[in-house]
Amino acid sequence: MAFPSLNVLRTFEAAARHESFQKAAEELHISASAVSHQIRQLEDILGVKLFGRTGRRVILTQKGEYYFNNVQQGIQILVQATNSIMDPMRDRQIRMSVVPFFATRWLMPKLETFQIQHPGWELAIQTSTQKSDFDLEDLDLVIRRGGGSWEGMHQHLLMEEQLIAVALPSVADQISSLQDLQKASLLYNSQVPSEWPEWFAKLGHEFTPSSARLEFQNNSQILEACLMGAGIALMDPQLLKNDLASGRVTQVLDHSVAGMRNYYLVYPESHEQRRSIPLFRDWIQSLLAGEAT
Repeated sequence: MAFPSLNVLRTFEAAARHESFQKAAEELHISASAVSHQIRQLEDILGVKLFGRTGRRVILTQKGEYYFNNVQQGIQILVQATNSIMDPMRDRQIRMSVVPFFATRWLMPKLETFQIQHPGWELAIQTSTQKSDFDLEDLDLVIRRGGGSWEGMHQHLLMEEQLIAVALPSVADQISSLQDLQKASLLYNSQVPSEWPEWFAKLGHEFTPSSARLEFQNNSQILEACLMGAGIALMDPQLLKNDLASGRVTQVLDHSVAGMRNYYLVYPESHEQRRSIPLFRDWIQSLLAGEAT
């Protein structure tokens, strides 16, 4: 009885995950025709069609979806076992990717607490706002800001976002109304440029800014610009406690609006059995619950 090689299964997993032979080829550093050939070879071995086509996209058939879910879990188990053999400390290491602003403003100041409570465990932290490939990056979990819709993932709400306008006190003193605020220099996050319009809309106020927009790549850059007096930022006060308490920045007006995006702990369903998951999840949820009381 013929059995598909691991190489063919890796190709199938990549093609199914990307819904594209071309993207799978780029990831695996082979040609798209080689991907197509290996998929046909796999379909011949199994005796079923794994993919159909919709325009330029390839989509999994029902049996293809079933096979993909199981193959992906199998590859993850192999990766985890291999890493454990090659790096014995991997079993006591938590590898994560965290959105930069949450990492610097909330998580990093708490790491000493984690080390005291969990001696012998290592944390490996990288920062990113992009979708992560848990296998390629060898990640246990990620912390992301979004709407809480990551298919095939376990997700735990960590922090519900509240947004206030903040600025240097000298800048805030010039603003006495929402009309004044719209005339001021507003700082935008290029990844979520709709935040200011959403904020005004939730206050029932039409958004008609009259100044040229200043756009930045992330909230860390926005805060730096704000501290230099470049304009007014939308920020979550939960991540600016020290800055607000010290008077480095101050709230502009008195409006607070629930954000459209929250912070979540996210990991694949197949990672549920890893010791690192409940360890870190329980620790961070306990800290956040303590701050909320």
